[in-house]
Amino acid sequence: MTDTEAKAEAVPEDSSGVVGLGVTGVAGYARPAPRDVAKEREVRAGVLGVGDASAHSPGVSGFGETGVIGSGSRFGVLGRGETGVRGETLFSEGVHGVAKATGAGVVGESKDGPGVIASSKSEAGLRAQSDTEVGGVFSSGKAAQIELTPLLADGPDTTAQLPGEGRLGQLAVLSDDAVTCRLYLCVEAREGAPARWAEVRLGDPVQGRTTS
Repeated sequence: MTDTEAKAEAVPEDSSGVVGLGVTGVAGYARPAPRDVAKEREVRAGVLGVGDASAHSPGVSGFGETGVIGSGSRFGVLGRGETGVRGETLFSEGVHGVAKATGAGVVGESKDGPGVIASSKSEAGLRAQSDTEVGGVFSSGKAAQIELTPLLADGPDTTAQLPGEGRLGQLAVLSDDAVTCRLYLCVEAREGAPARWAEVRLGDPVQGRTTS
């Protein structure tokens, strides 16, 4: 029997269907991906799955109530690539992180880019809530803790940019020159009527200090 042939035989229900022993236990290739013996020796994995980019075939595919389960002393799943891990779904969470104790459900880190990017076409770009604490905590070592990008008006009447639909507690920053701005708070939101906003009166401007 060559190294590309396999033998199927009946096995007890409580035993493994396939057992592979070696530097890499089992290596699977999706055609037309060529076999890479050097990679098999390099990864030293229990299972190695290799897909083919030209055929858009995955290296490993899992189906079931849970498609893939990964466990490890450091990482359950480690993804490397242009996108390390991608989750897709129609009606639920694309990625769902759960911490059983005090750890964070999801952590995002970056050296030079944003730690987390959140966006939506028709809903809030980001939602955060807590049963007993504040919904969000923002901190920065040198810069401002929160930045609100102003809605730019074409003329001096910046209030023309205030949204007709609003919810109580929403904040809106308006500007007509991209140099100065005003802050407004949604103070009335009646069904079937435009939202009403009140300007938040602030103190005198104070010049910031240059930081190195």
